[in-house]
Amino acid sequence: MDYYETQKKYRKKSFKVFANIFLKVLLVAISILIGWRIGASDRDILLLENEKKLKSFEASILNLEEQLVSIKLKLKEANRALREKNIVEGKNYGFEAKKVLAVALANGISEKKIINHLRILNAKENCRNFTSKEMSVSTENFIPPNSFLTLLGGGLRLKAQGESIDNSPDKPFFDPRKPINVSLIYFGGTETLTEKLPITKKIYAGKFVINLIIKRSNVRGSIIVNYNTCKL
Repeated sequence: MDYYETQKKYRKKSFKVFANIFLKVLLVAISILIGWRIGASDRDILLLENEKKLKSFEASILNLEEQLVSIKLKLKEANRALREKNIVEGKNYGFEAKKVLAVALANGISEKKIINHLRILNAKENCRNFTSKEMSVSTENFIPPNSFLTLLGGGLRLKAQGESIDNSPDKPFFDPRKPINVSLIYFGGTETLTEKLPITKKIYAGKFVINLIIKRSNVRGSIIVNYNTCKL
């Protein structure tokens, strides 16, 4: 056997060894890929099952929360009825006051808040002198330029609207003998009074009270607003 035949035989043997190793590596890779895919499939199935269980659990929680809210509402109504019964029953003295107090407590107004308001009503007031301001009154046919009145640095705003004397454009001024609407804007809310002049109103603001007296003015189409503040 010469040199060339020996070299050719050696190359064939090396190729067979390389092919055998490559085949083994390929089989191992295919096995790993198949195993990973089976594992991923099982994981997806488990995720779907867990997701279904989670949705069912969330639905159960939502149902229980709805039942709890319903029970709380029923309990609140029962407590309200029981409080009204316990407070109202007994003596006939002050029946209406007891009834109003029962409704306030049943509606969730705290006892401390009610006591504070009662103390305000019984407290001795330290008041400033009254200040007078004039304000124009709007009608359905006339909106004067000074239809808003701002008091106490913007803490209280007033607007008044009445009925014109004979609903004619020639006489647009309001009739002071008829009720007027006075809108009070304070603390971010609005309160409307519909009364005949003069109108009195107390506004409680913490430890202060604003007293309003609204009456007729000598100026046609206007009213006088007297106000002062009292410290309790």
